[in-house]
Amino acid sequence: MDEIDIANERVEHLNRVAIQSALGTQPRQPSSGICRTCAMPIEPDRLRANPFAQSCCDCAAEAEAARQRARRVGGCG
Repeated sequence: MDEIDIANERVEHLNRVAIQSALGTQPRQPSSGICRTCAMPIEPDRLRANPFAQSCCDCAAEAEAARQRARRVGGCG
């Protein structure tokens, strides 16, 4: 094994650790398919893309917009 292979393995390991760390904040069980915010069914395309989705597209977009507004307001004071 040469230095490039060792470096590649290290990068792959660090990527795995980063992904596992990020996923640690996500629910560990697949979604029930029902939005936790509005209680409507979560779109099938969204569930195929993210089986752990806990909200529908509309509620997720609204929550993201609220987070962005909070960041903008919080950054001004």
